[in-house]
Amino acid sequence: MKTEFNAEKKKLESIRKKYANKKNVLLCDSLTSIEYWFLLHYENTNRFFKDSAATEKALRKYIPDYEKKEKFLQEIKWVSDLCADGKLESAKTRAEAFGHTGNSYSEIYRAFDFFREKQ
Repeated sequence: MKTEFNAEKKKLESIRKKYANKKNVLLCDSLTSIEYWFLLHYENTNRFFKDSAATEKALRKYIPDYEKKEKFLQEIKWVSDLCADGKLESAKTRAEAFGHTGNSYSEIYRAFDFFREKQ
């Protein structure tokens, strides 16, 4: 299992190197998956998730109906819930604090910072 995780990390490092000097590219990756970013809105964790399915399972404690399907993702409520009650700022703070020090990480907060600066 850890081998798959390490393979994904190597792919991401390759992409980072490829785009490191591109001014019009902002990399905001999340490992093991985007669901880890969503989970940070609810939990202060950077534990190891073997794959996106494991991360989705943890996320379903907070968003029971979560599915990586278009029908669900188009719904506004789950996104509104992520942003309510300071959860977005909590997720950002947690992601920044963890950085790449653990088994899971997310840099998606960088996109929010970028767009805030552009306003």
